[in-house]
Amino acid sequence: MKVNVDTRGCTVTNFERVEVMRGRYSHAQLTGPFSGARIGDVVGYDFELPPSFDPWPGRTRWERTFVLLDLGVSFANPCWVRHTNPDGTLVDRAPEGRDTWYVDLVTVEQDGSTFAFRDLYIDVMVPMDGRHYRLLDLHEFADAIDSGVLSTKQATDALRRWQRFLDRHLHAERAPSDTWTDFPPASIRPLANPQSFEAPCDQSNCGG
Repeated sequence: MKVNVDTRGCTVTNFERVEVMRGRYSHAQLTGPFSGARIGDVVGYDFELPPSFDPWPGRTRWERTFVLLDLGVSFANPCWVRHTNPDGTLVDRAPEGRDTWYVDLVTVEQDGSTFAFRDLYIDVMVPMDGRHYRLLDLHEFADAIDSGVLSTKQATDALRRWQRFLDRHLHAERAPSDTWTDFPPASIRPLANPQSFEAPCDQSNCGG
């Protein structure tokens, strides 16, 4: 099914409705399906976090995640500020800031209109307030290679894709700069509006 929307949810750009499954690379079981949409090489999908997650003020537990299919990179601006683990310990994201994005390296599999995304360990936090980004979990990627979970071919492909993401979207030049090259990517904008996955609107429900 294709629907036409613009940034207000009104007719301009075609998108295809898709379903998404997601999970860890080392886990056979995936969660989903989640409702999503695709425009070109970008997929966006929504899911609701459980009550153990406390959203930032003014936000809900619904989170939208985007995937750049050509790079195999997934990212979201997390909707939650605190999470209570099953053992009662608390994860507090307040120091990271509500405008910090999480970016994950993933694998991409497609079966018709269903996509499966598996987390490939390497992450980066990208703040939008002038702070530098924070690269995470390279040790987990190395451990997966050592244990045979990742083959050399899979690992080298993943690292090449990751470098292309860094070059295209965080720093295009060799020397560091004080701004991101293209982040959040301009290509996600048609799927970023809350109404994007809904049916086309008329003047009464699109603010026009």
